[in-house]
Amino acid sequence: MRRSRNVAHGFAVGQLPAARQAELIAAMGEAGITMTTVAPIGAAPLPLHALRDAGVAVGLGTDGIRDLWSPYGTGDLLTLTTQLSRLSGFRYDEDLVTAARIATADAGRFVGRAVHDLVVGAPADVVLVDAENVPDAVVRAPRRALVVAGGRVVARDGEVLV
Repeated sequence: MRRSRNVAHGFAVGQLPAARQAELIAAMGEAGITMTTVAPIGAAPLPLHALRDAGVAVGLGTDGIRDLWSPYGTGDLLTLTTQLSRLSGFRYDEDLVTAARIATADAGRFVGRAVHDLVVGAPADVVLVDAENVPDAVVRAPRRALVVAGGRVVARDGEVLV
């Protein structure tokens, strides 16, 4: 397996002048460099669409519940997806779906999974929420009705069972 090169917490990318930012993103795509973020409030938003268009895989995650970036973390990726969307100024459904994909299916490569989506052959990991659709779930971050990990129910109605 090829060793990947990842930029974590590269918040300065969002602060670069447009021309320099475009050059850097193109070079990152050509070099196969990936990027991960915790979407900290107050940081300059990353140019997510430009990164993805250049072939730079972007992942969303958390490196701690209370960490150097914020003491308000919960480790909840749906809440982080909402935060990423707000930081990025996402208002349209397709952008909210993009944020959800960054936190879910696209993140597979960052956790060593070739398949990380709701498809045949994927691990039986799923979170069910009472939402109209993906954008609704991102905007409201509703309570998790059911969490299944490895085919086993691990939480129901917000209560951890393991």
